[in-house]
Amino acid sequence: MFLQRVLFNLKKYILSHGRLDLSLIICLPLFMLFAIETFSRGDLLSTFSWLVNHPKQFLITYLLLFGIINFFYILQRKAYIAFGFLLISFFSIVSIINRQKLILRGEPLLPWDIILGKEALAIFEKVYDIKQIILVFIISAVLLIPFILKKYIPEENYIWRRKLAVPILSLVVLLSFNTKAISLEKTFSLQMINWSQKINYEENGLLLGFLLNTNNLMVDKMDEYEEEIIDLVVNKTTPAAYAVDAGFQPNIIFVMSEAFWDPTLMKEVSFNKDPLPNFHLLQKEQTSGLLLSPVFGGGTVNTEFEVLTGFSTQFLPQGVVSYVKYVHKPLEALPAVLKKQGYEATAIHTYDNWFYNRNNVYQKLDFDKFISREFFDKPEYYGQYIRDTELSGRILEEIKKTDKPDFIFAVSMQAHGPYSAEENQDSLIKINGDLKPESKAILENYSQILSDVDQSLKLLIEGLEQLNEPSIVIFFGDHLPLLGNSFNVYKEANFFQDEISYQDYLNMYSVPFIIWDNFSCRKEELRLSANFLGPYVLERVQKRGSLMTDFLQTLMHNGSSVVISEQHIPQEEISGKEISEYQLLQYDLLFGNEYAYGLKPDHRPQSNSRYVLGDAQTLIGNALLTDESVIEIQGENFLPGYEVYVNGQAVPASFDNQTELTAFLPGSLKDVSGTLDILVKLRDSKGKVISESNIFKLEVL
Repeated sequence: MFLQRVLFNLKKYILSHGRLDLSLIICLPLFMLFAIETFSRGDLLSTFSWLVNHPKQFLITYLLLFGIINFFYILQRKAYIAFGFLLISFFSIVSIINRQKLILRGEPLLPWDIILGKEALAIFEKVYDIKQIILVFIISAVLLIPFILKKYIPEENYIWRRKLAVPILSLVVLLSFNTKAISLEKTFSLQMINWSQKINYEENGLLLGFLLNTNNLMVDKMDEYEEEIIDLVVNKTTPAAYAVDAGFQPNIIFVMSEAFWDPTLMKEVSFNKDPLPNFHLLQKEQTSGLLLSPVFGGGTVNTEFEVLTGFSTQFLPQGVVSYVKYVHKPLEALPAVLKKQGYEATAIHTYDNWFYNRNNVYQKLDFDKFISREFFDKPEYYGQYIRDTELSGRILEEIKKTDKPDFIFAVSMQAHGPYSAEENQDSLIKINGDLKPESKAILENYSQILSDVDQSLKLLIEGLEQLNEPSIVIFFGDHLPLLGNSFNVYKEANFFQDEISYQDYLNMYSVPFIIWDNFSCRKEELRLSANFLGPYVLERVQKRGSLMTDFLQTLMHNGSSVVISEQHIPQEEISGKEISEYQLLQYDLLFGNEYAYGLKPDHRPQSNSRYVLGDAQTLIGNALLTDESVIEIQGENFLPGYEVYVNGQAVPASFDNQTELTAFLPGSLKDVSGTLDILVKLRDSKGKVISESNIFKLEVL
């Protein structure tokens, strides 16, 4: 009865106020819908095609937008229209960002991109001036709305009670989309396509695709999750089904090379010279293979997460960034496992410490220290990023510093995109193939960068050979590079077209890797997904594993070493039962009650209070006032970016070397007598203090 009364009042009001209001009520949501989908899909024809092929999704999206815009119909007509156009501008900006992400990554805008925030903006700004796009839309809206309102919209005899029916109807519509109370999939018979977000958005549209994904922001309890089931899984796991040698302690170095891939795998493209001579030589002489990455073109830390923990992101919502969303407690990762066996655990990355929340996550994984970009002393750059040879040099430095065996997880940046679509005349690598000029230029420029990355690998191996310490290097890419918009280079080279077919999926997600060591003659050809790489290396160096790596070792001994996207998993060796057990154990350790640690308490990870950002704690050992305005500061681990504070006030300073800084007192501090409190700080690109010294008290007579 209530709904009938609302509809009756709505009809009465529309009839009494003419066609204008009816047109606004109907057409504003429709205009917004077409704007959203056209900007998102790239052209109007694709939007009409979606309307024809998926009319249910089109109608549901229209109802949603009807509720959003017309909820504000209670406002005066001009204010209602102005607000409607602002909403259209906002959603258009979101749609453009979604389109650019699709072009750049082959993946639409997802709810966790908003959680990612500063990382997502930093990635986009490398390729597109998103701030400029937003500014253009805001200026256009500000200029356009007053013009439309003044010239085309007549005044109304405003009586709010007469307009109440439309907002009430809109509220009813919006409440039906309350995903916490009612499942969109059940209510409207929608299908959430988990294995491909691109297809999910193509079928459901931007708004419904986004809303369906919000159900995955929280991980629901698994139906079979019970303590007894976890006990069965853990009890059937064979711990360290290989010989463990506590006395053998080689240095273990993982190098995850940004966007490292082998372009010579493209059979329809030829190169005038090998871009990866050192890598290819190691492939022939050492263990090598293909690593199945969980991501394409970005999302580096998901590969990293799988390698370090043994967990699989295939069991998590597609596109979610594991470090940002799920790592909030100590985990039994490789650093924790190896530190119990006498290792020093160091993470090194040639980019900002805060990116992907590594600065916090590495503490949860039990690294001793994290050396990020801010802690490199005047490094050499290659384009926008620190050169990989600097990373290789830093790895060697860290190994030389310690008496313990080292576990080092190093992440490079040099080969990160974008790659120029303009031909570089100075490039030594030229290609032949049926590619467009811009695609050819992109591939040549990427290959030229790889050639330099290849030299960094050579530098690392040669440096380790000279150290005369047993060492093993695991060198792998995190994902394939983004070569052109919408996979253009790959498509033109006929390497893959999409991820729908099994072979295309393998081509799209397989990265090459090598494992070099100086203590064995072992040579194997391997095919692993990233989560199995850690267990394989632990067996190779004869070290005890974690609960998860022991479980994965059991799977490997049964012939299972690959977990990939759900639509292709039936074509792999792993069984449905093994997948179910794997998921349950991962849920228990990552989200659940940690029943597994009740059975094996010695595996329970502990919080790490000794973790530091940087190579070591910054210390001021002495300070001398050489005249009334100059202080010479002596200490340890100083860097060019350090700021000097005297009595809480920032003062001008210069970097002399890693043990000496010079500070210059301003006039306000020259005549201070008594004690000067001297402190040095290092800030990152977000202005956060990431390293701080002790306070040194300088007595002034």
